[in-house]
Amino acid sequence: MVKKDKATILIVDDKPANLMALETLLETPDRVLINANNGKDALKITLNRDIDLIILDVQMPDMDGFEVAQILKSNNRTKDIPIIFASAERTERRFMMKGYEEGGMDYLFKPLDPEVAKAKVAVLLQLQLQKKELQEKNNSLEKSALLINNSADIIGIIDAKTFKIEEINEAFSAILGYSLSEAKETSLVFFLSDEDRRMVQQLKKKEKERLSFETRIYCKDRSIKWLQWNVVVKYEKWFVNARDITEIKEVEKIRNYLATVVKQSGDAIYIHDTEGKIMSWNEGAKDIYGYLEKEAIKMNVGNIIPEFDQTQSEELRRRLFAGEKLQDVEAKRITKHGKLIDVLFSAATILDAASEKSVISITERDITGQKIADEKIKQLNCDLQDNVVKLQSVNKELESFSYSVSHDLRAPLRAINGYTKIIEEDYGASLDEEARRLFAGIKSNSDRMNILIEDLLKLSRLGKKALEKSEINMNEMVERVLAEISRSAGHKASVISHPLAPGFGDPSLLNQVWTNLLSNAIKYSSRKERPEIEIGCTQKEEGVIYYVKDNGAGFSMDYAEKLFNVFQRLHSSNDFEGTGVGLAIVHRIISKHGGRIWAEAKVNEGAVFYFTIPGL
Repeated sequence: MVKKDKATILIVDDKPANLMALETLLETPDRVLINANNGKDALKITLNRDIDLIILDVQMPDMDGFEVAQILKSNNRTKDIPIIFASAERTERRFMMKGYEEGGMDYLFKPLDPEVAKAKVAVLLQLQLQKKELQEKNNSLEKSALLINNSADIIGIIDAKTFKIEEINEAFSAILGYSLSEAKETSLVFFLSDEDRRMVQQLKKKEKERLSFETRIYCKDRSIKWLQWNVVVKYEKWFVNARDITEIKEVEKIRNYLATVVKQSGDAIYIHDTEGKIMSWNEGAKDIYGYLEKEAIKMNVGNIIPEFDQTQSEELRRRLFAGEKLQDVEAKRITKHGKLIDVLFSAATILDAASEKSVISITERDITGQKIADEKIKQLNCDLQDNVVKLQSVNKELESFSYSVSHDLRAPLRAINGYTKIIEEDYGASLDEEARRLFAGIKSNSDRMNILIEDLLKLSRLGKKALEKSEINMNEMVERVLAEISRSAGHKASVISHPLAPGFGDPSLLNQVWTNLLSNAIKYSSRKERPEIEIGCTQKEEGVIYYVKDNGAGFSMDYAEKLFNVFQRLHSSNDFEGTGVGLAIVHRIISKHGGRIWAEAKVNEGAVFYFTIPGL
């Protein structure tokens, strides 16, 4: 996205005097001010322009500000634009609450306080522009991560002093067979042969910004592969790119061996003089190009080089006579039958002992099939990229749909609550016992629906919330959560909390994890005569594992895979309240942190929930 030079503010008011007053008040060189005098025009402008902030009058004919805001918030393109409502209803709290419910960020009250109005607009505009900038950076980072993870080369970060692998992409697993968890925090030298270990250890003594070297490296199955390393040294880190050159090394080895059996080689090996006249032609050359040796030695090398490649060929020949050796250069060639093929050739200048003249020795392999295979792989990678983009788009649409459904459900629910309150106040005394029972059922189900919608909204917001990680004192967090649960609901459970290792993650989201897990433990053990809750952590190879254990109702492990799905409950709502969304929220939060969560339980003997999050 191209960065805009100016921020755009849309001012909507049916009174020209109000529009003029706000434009005069908010006009600055770095802003573009657009106005509309009714809701319909405001919607058209917003859908066709990139708007950063909307100041929206509440009371307008035909379509009031709340209706305009509701439409904007229901559209995926405009739902994130911040709205400031302008109203003369300072004392009407219900208008303010409705504005906030419809997505308003703040209020300006008429007559305007100039300093307050300018301050509120400046703050919200700055926040919106910062948010857009962060979104653009996140999109760029996601694209970079996608390219890195889809690269056929190994890409990673290694500590320049200890050689510990800090970050590595999927190519490491594909080429060498080790999982990423096995690679990370392991020293690079662990994978090398003894000779190469000494060589790599010597490299850190060289104060160079760029390094290039080859190593042999052990695969997980103990086979050996060759890697070509290109390293940028910065901030005491190695930023590495390693390419699998095992096949090239094998070709070199074969080429050395075939030097004694050139005539029987499957590769095209031939020699020509400084004028291009072919002097030697092996069986491999005959097979690839179709010319017999007796035909070839009457030809010039230019006969197998296409016209469009002649200039490059002359340049390569000049470099050869200057003493340079060419290794694995790709080129085009023409066979006897006019077929254009791809070859990989190596060449060097040697001295003909008989004539005491320099001649050029060339070895070529036909790589047409390989080039076709490479193109197919490239196309498959493009197709994979397209599928990833489509999947991301579908996920965004699902999140938007979930939010919209949950949001739209709240309106009829508020109506039900309002009507039931009126009936209760005006007709409650005249209702018989059965009517009161049915009426209580309506209220109970309405309350449950409200809780369910709130849980769905929490789940929907998780997909859009960026992680704000920091080090967390888990002991203090758990203590606060338990205190809050006791204040809001109270319980009789005995809670044992062992010392907890510090964590690293988003404090608000991990607070929700502890709240849901501890609330569940207290709820499902509440029918025990002596409910007991235990909180602790253990240190394993994969890191710190936190757990919450109870002696409550438990569940059958046959249904454990359903635990973290939305609306999946293993107990009847008549036995234990709940919406079936809480554990889905926990699972989404832990997954967002790159960790995992699981449970162990027995029916009527309690349950233990475990979770991990990556460390510092």
